[in-house]
Amino acid sequence: MTFLSEAGDILSKLGLDWKSMLFYIVNFLILAGALIALLYKPVKKMLKDKRKDLDDVYNENERLKAENESKRAEFQKMAEDVKLENARVAARVADAAQKKADAVLAEAQEQAQIIVSAAKKEAATQREQLKGEYRDSVNTVAVQIAEKLLEREISEKDNNVLIEQVLSDWEDSD
Repeated sequence: MTFLSEAGDILSKLGLDWKSMLFYIVNFLILAGALIALLYKPVKKMLKDKRKDLDDVYNENERLKAENESKRAEFQKMAEDVKLENARVAARVADAAQKKADAVLAEAQEQAQIIVSAAKKEAATQREQLKGEYRDSVNTVAVQIAEKLLEREISEKDNNVLIEQVLSDWEDSD
């Protein structure tokens, strides 16, 4: 009891009695209740709302991440498809270019064959023409030489035989 009596002495020295203490305690409880009602609950509600907003933002962020990943995968698939299509187109273009090159080459070879054939024909024609010209020239020269050698005139028949003999020797030497 000494403790209570000492506490009562201290309170009386301070000018406090049990009624004032009860009054202060009731006022404190009213103040604490008012603070809880006016400040704590609204702040708690505001924090709860902010938490809900943050959760909504987080959920939206997660949804956007998932959507972004699916779009990225879709884009990569489209890019791969485009690469494959480009490769197919390049192959078709290369194939078409090769066919065109083959066609141009075949046409060039055909034209070269035509040119070679024409040149061979032209050479054969010129050869025959030159043979005829040489035959006539040789014929004339041979007749002149023979006339001078023999001092007589050689007949056309003798001349043709001589020419044929000389030409056949000449062709054999080619």
